Amino acid sequence: MTTPAPPNVPAARKGSVSRGPARRTLASLLVLSLSAVPGSAVPAPPVGPRSALVRIEYDPPKEPAHRPLYEHLRERKVLETFAEVFGVVRLPRPLTVRFAGCDGESNAWYESEDLTVTFCYELVAEFERASAGAAPYGVSRDDAIEGPVVFVLLHEAGHAIFDLLDVPILGREEDAADHLAAYVLLQAGKGIARRILTGAAWMYRHDAASRAPDESDFSDVHGLDAQRHYNVLCMAYGSDAESYRGLVDRGYLPKNRAQGCHDEYEQVAFAMRQLVWASLDAGGAGRTRVLHQPSFDVPRGAAPATRNAAGAPAPGTEGR
Repeated sequence: MTTPAPPNVPAARKGSVSRGPARRTLASLLVLSLSAVPGSAVPAPPVGPRSALVRIEYDPPKEPAHRPLYEHLRERKVLETFAEVFGVVRLPRPLTVRFAGCDGESNAWYESEDLTVTFCYELVAEFERASAGAAPYGVSRDDAIEGPVVFVLLHEAGHAIFDLLDVPILGREEDAADHLAAYVLLQAGKGIARRILTGAAWMYRHDAASRAPDESDFSDVHGLDAQRHYNVLCMAYGSDAESYRGLVDRGYLPKNRAQGCHDEYEQVAFAMRQLVWASLDAGGAGRTRVLHQPSFDVPRGAAPATRNAAGAPAPGTEGR
């Protein structure tokens, strides 16, 4: 994973989607990440939608400048796909996920009172603006926008899972939601995980460099952006030290932190297996993954895997 070199000024954060056509859509990224259930079989195709308990809304933007973002998100059917994939979670009550104008507030959150995840157009626009500075650090514009959008959606979905499934949490819920988002991505495949986590790490590093933290940051329920940056890197390295050894070799992840990353990853993996996976429809997740998976695990520009009529990769074209 490529990640920006540590800046001279540590600091704190806030949490974007491209208006132009992307080579890999946000919708497909969400499919692969949320449908990653380890060891799931792939039964016959589903006979009907599984998203009845996930309601979606694209609120018309309040600011004219956000209209292109609104149109892009609707065109890409980002929330429709999110609803389809999140439908593999057996929710006891309906969840609403929406994009909305937030009167200038750049944010995203889960509200337990009305069971709603809100993602502000202002936050999408913020990610888009920040992406202009990503290239010098080896992060593509697409990844600098799509990575944060997908990661933040998964983070807020994590809050909803904790609430609706009564998942016990030992520690700070914001840290747990970050861990859930990173873990789910790492199960989805090395290609998608590398790109989305690169984008998420860029987001936190960029925000950490934007200003010095003050008391409001130290007392906040979220960790400092620099800490969240290193937590993302540690989860990736802990999942597969060989694949992500460049993080340590290039000095992005300090060696003294890297030594404990495998244990940190295994703690999260154990919690997910014990507390979350039992509520997933493994068969539905496997079907969704097969039906939607382009070749995310091959380098950009490589030929995509050819699929047969059943949606499975044709022999010799798996791209792995």
